[in-house]
This record gives sequence, C-alpha cells and structure tokens, in this order.
Amino acid sequence: MATKGLIVICQSGGEFETEKDGSLSYRGGDAHAIEVDDQMMFDDFKTELTEMFGFSVSTMSIKYFVPGNRNTLITVSDDEDLKRMLKFHVDSITAYVYIVMEEIVAPDVSNMTASRSSRTTLSEEVPPLDQPRVVVNDCIQPNSLLAASVDIVDDTNQIDLPPDIKREYGMDLNYHQAWRAKEIAMEQLQGSYKDVYSQLPFFCDMITETNPGSLATFATKEDSTFHRLFISFHASWSGFVQGCRPLLFLDSTPLKSKYQGMLLTATAADGDDSVFPVAFAVVDAENNDNWHWFLLQLKSAVSTSCSLTFIAARQKGLRESILEIFKGSYHGYCLRYLAEELVRDLKGKFSHEVKSTMIEYLYQAASAPKPEYFRTSVESIKGISLEAYNWIMQSEPQNWANSFFQGARYNHMTSNFGEHFYSRVSDAHELPITRMVDVIRGKIMELIYTRRADSDHWLTRLTPSMEEKLEKESLKVCSLLVLPTTDSIFEVQGESTEVIDMDRCWDCSCKGWQLTGLPCCHAIAVINSNGLNPYDYCSRYFTTERYRLTYAKSVQPIPDVGRSVQKDSSQALVSPPTRCPPGRPKRKL
Repeated sequence: MATKGLIVICQSGGEFETEKDGSLSYRGGDAHAIEVDDQMMFDDFKTELTEMFGFSVSTMSIKYFVPGNRNTLITVSDDEDLKRMLKFHVDSITAYVYIVMEEIVAPDVSNMTASRSSRTTLSEEVPPLDQPRVVVNDCIQPNSLLAASVDIVDDTNQIDLPPDIKREYGMDLNYHQAWRAKEIAMEQLQGSYKDVYSQLPFFCDMITETNPGSLATFATKEDSTFHRLFISFHASWSGFVQGCRPLLFLDSTPLKSKYQGMLLTATAADGDDSVFPVAFAVVDAENNDNWHWFLLQLKSAVSTSCSLTFIAARQKGLRESILEIFKGSYHGYCLRYLAEELVRDLKGKFSHEVKSTMIEYLYQAASAPKPEYFRTSVESIKGISLEAYNWIMQSEPQNWANSFFQGARYNHMTSNFGEHFYSRVSDAHELPITRMVDVIRGKIMELIYTRRADSDHWLTRLTPSMEEKLEKESLKVCSLLVLPTTDSIFEVQGESTEVIDMDRCWDCSCKGWQLTGLPCCHAIAVINSNGLNPYDYCSRYFTTERYRLTYAKSVQPIPDVGRSVQKDSSQALVSPPTRCPPGRPKRKL
C-alpha cells in the first residue's frame, strides 16, 4: 500500500549558522533516523519524535529545507505538510529535518492574532502600523494579497512578502505588521465581495435557463448572509441516472478561498470507471445540517426510483441523513476513513510499522469475498492487538466488508472519487464564488465533451477498461473443468471448486461475478461450454452504448457570468463575514 520509504534524519540540539553565500547550515546536536512513508500521519510522526528526543509536543517545531534551497526553512505542522515534504524528496533516499524548541509566550502579553516566533522576547514592542492604502482589484478577480501567504524565514521576525505587498507597505515590515496589513486588506475587500454574492440569484437562474434539467439553488441565513450553494447539471436527464451505476460517492474537501468553507461532492463511476460529477455544493462548514441539506437537493437532482448505494464516511449525521432521505438505500463506509479512525484511536500505542500491518489486514478483510476469508484476516489483527480486533468487530462490518454488505458497490471501497473531481478544479478554489463555480462548470463541460468525442471512436461492445478486465478473466478459463449438475447449476473445478447457478444472474460461489458486475472466470467457463456469449452476462452499465448515453447531453455556457444585477434591499444577498485565520500564516508552496 505504501510507497517507497524515506529515511528522515532528525536533528536537534544544534544551531543554524549563516554562510557567506547566505545559505544556512546546521552545526552540532544529536541525530536519529526514522523511516517515513505516505501512510504516516503527522501526529504519529510527532509522537515518535517526542519519544526519541524526550521533548514536549507543545514546544516542538519541525522544519526542513527544500532540496536545492538552503536559504528558507519550511515548517511541518499537519498531515498535508508532511506529505508535501515527501513529494519534495521523492527522488531522494534521505531527508533532513530539524527539531526547534520554541519558547512558550504568556497568553496575555500580546493581543495580536498571530503567535510570536521563538526569538521574540517578552520585552519587545511591536511598532505602530498606520492603516495602509489598499488598492482593491476588480471584485471578480482574486486579490493577490489574499492568495499570498506570510512565511517565517529561519524562525525570525523577518518575512518573505510578495512584491505587491512590499511595494504597498515597504520592504522591512515585521511579522506582526504584515499580519495586521493582511487583516486590514481583508476588511476592505469585504465590501467589494458583496457585489459578487449579490450575483448569485442571477447566476443560479442562468444555470437552469441554459441547462434545462439542471438544479442550481442557494440558501441564506436569517440575516441574509450567504450560507450554501448547490449545483447539479442535468444528472437526471442523462448522465448519472441513464448511464452510471446506482452508486454514489460522497466526499468533502476544504476550500482555500477567502471565506474558507467546504466543497461537498457527489460523484459516480461511469462505465469506464472514471469519475462522473453528479453534484457539488459550497457550504460554510462540514456538519450534519449541511450534509442533510445537500442530500435533500441531491434527491431532487437525481430523481431516481431505483435503490442507491452510497460510499461515504460513517460519521453519525451523514449516516442518518442517507437512510432518512434515500429510503431503501445502502451506506457503504469508506474504507480509507475507517482506516484513519482505527489509526487515530490507537494513536501512540503501536509503532508505525505495526499500524501499517494492521491496516493491510483491514483492507484484506474488507475485500474478502467470503466470510471465512474475512475471519482469517481479522484473526491476524487479533494476533497483533485484541484492542484493534474488538474495534474492528464493533465498527459494523456489514457496512464495509464485501462478504456481508448487501448493497451493490461494484468492489469500490473508498469515496475518494470526490478527490479526483476536486483535483480537476483545484485551480479555482481561490476565486470569488460565482467565478469559482463557473470555472468548475467549464471543467465539467470540457470533460463531458472530451469523453463523448473519445467514445465515438470505440469499436468494442464494452468500454476499454471493462474489455480489458473481461479479457483477463477469459485467459484463466483454459485451466478450468466444467461439470454440469442440472440444466442450470454447474460445478467448476480449478484452484478451487465453485458453483455457478445460471438461473440466478451474477451467481457464482466465488462472489467475483456479484462484486464486480463482470463474469468471473468460472462463469465464463460455463457460458462458453453452453455456446453462449459472455458479453450478454456483463452489467449493462459497462457497455459502450451506456457510456455514450452518460455523456450524451452537453453542459452549456452561461453568458454574462460577471454581470452585476441590482436587487432591491429585501433580496440583497450578503457575503459571509471575513475573518483572518488564527495563528501563524502558512507558506504557500
């Protein structure tokens, strides 16, 4: 599961020295090695460091140099920072990190939003800052001041500011001055962004007018402040309902926009196992209320009468909302989130290697087609930790293990289809909301057109990926022996002995046919022995015809997206309040 490990040399107790060329070097101290891969969580990494050096977590700061640049130290403060460090060193065998102990500053010393650096003493005073002159760009365009971030260089009060801020405020602003300047700029931009949010009613109307069958709606709070926005492009006319399996992936991704917030997504798997965007929403936070609202809108958008299977996290509010709004549906727990919960609950009790082994057994248990294989995998976990075994058995395996799950998840175990969708539109997350949504619309429009055009050249009955899977199963048939029991029931002998019931669709005792929707090698052997065509026993959702139906309807352009529409005061939509995030600004890489 994990990629190649990286040996991280952890150093502490030494000092940084500036060389003649301005680069930094580290002298003295102790060094220890830790093996890190992309499965390790930041909390586990810090725990190992505290045990290794005997430091307190609250006073420890972890830093490293980007390869080829020894002028700027990068701070590791969360899971994403840790993964980013691994990506920087993907071509390396080792990496060096430096453990810096920071002084704890009394909470009543300063009322500034940002925390002091480790070299700021209690006797230092912050020079007054006159309110700067801020030139606000066109409200439709992202302001560079918002996209820029303030970074501590070598843990001092020097900062690395982008050129436009330096021109406005001078070259020698200290950390607190720069952070206050950012606060003031955000306050001034708040007024201009109100115009952007006032366009939402017009924008939603234009989506539904230019794309019949689509759904675009927003909700406000009691004080007319923007609350949430939902968009779905004609999912019920073609797309999901007509061409995709009745399987939906629910996921959330934090937005890095001015107002922060979350992007909630509902995606499906098309006939070629690629992501099909069904709906998305912009909300202020991920909570039970917003998920309930999102699912209500989703039900209106897909308007399907067939039973659906959802792959999503097992958080309490989401679980109840799925079963309440989509009656008769199934909720398959996302295995990735389940594994993260297990690791989090066992935090600090096992080494990283032991946790990785338990996660591998968890995935084996979830993928096991038969209960006896499931039990074998969880017994392996029990041999490592009775606590982990009990946790797994109490986590409702009937909602995540193939051998017990009643819905049709087509062997999809995680909900990260939403991440794939977000990766296509991540360059839009800092834009104002109407422009961001329009960029997402443009991406979806391009995706649908491209896939429709590509499928016009396909000559196979099934989509390319499904043709390949069926061919691989067909190659296994030559080693199998088919023995008829009745006109419809057959015994197939090979590495194992399986039973096929041809009167019951997708019924093989190996469970491979049921789990994937494609005939397993045992089923193909029986089908061939009866002079039948394996294609007739594949799920209809995997056919090229269905795939083309999925992408048959285009997403249309929306004219005048930047048009400002005057509303009377009773209809005015107010942007959410801007707040400067607490704590030290993070470097944007």
